[in-house]
Amino acid sequence: MQTKDANTWEIKRQIEDNNYKWYVLSVVSWQEELVIENLRERMKKQNLEDAVQDYMSPMVNESSLKKGEKVIKQRKLYPWYVFICSKMNDKIRYVVRNTPGVRLIVGAETRPIPLTDDEYTKIIEQIKKSQERSELKIPFKEGDLVLLKTGDFKGMKWAVRAIDSDKSTVIVNIEMLGRLTPVVIDLDKIELMS
Repeated sequence: MQTKDANTWEIKRQIEDNNYKWYVLSVVSWQEELVIENLRERMKKQNLEDAVQDYMSPMVNESSLKKGEKVIKQRKLYPWYVFICSKMNDKIRYVVRNTPGVRLIVGAETRPIPLTDDEYTKIIEQIKKSQERSELKIPFKEGDLVLLKTGDFKGMKWAVRAIDSDKSTVIVNIEMLGRLTPVVIDLDKIELMS
């Protein structure tokens, strides 16, 4: 059986960590940036700025076509979550937990559980992959029927044979002189058949 001092030391060890680790905060919908602002301000007022190394709410660019124009907008990779790299003790936990917009610190009820190095690495890899993949979102796939909106073949329906998102084009097979001929068409010149 453990002594009272050993139990007290174990509890203290569980809620006090002087190493910087990444913690995940569940926050109110679409208030990630506001929560980060609130956290910075509260840490500053409590003289805990040195206790927090970094804040993160990853965003990625996403391209789409709107009325034939390529539009780029930012999308939250982890909506409703904020990541914080900090030390952890009762005071820090109290300030974080009681910051407006923070619903909870992800982990056990009695103490926050930091991300493992492996979990953090996977998240960073996912962020990098998402940023690399921030290519054009195309509303159709190979084999879908599309309607040609302009040109000599306006109003005709053809199946998509291939898509080149880098060039914002598709290849459709158009029947000319009794044979199917592949033709490259800009994405803004076709629309998906419903």
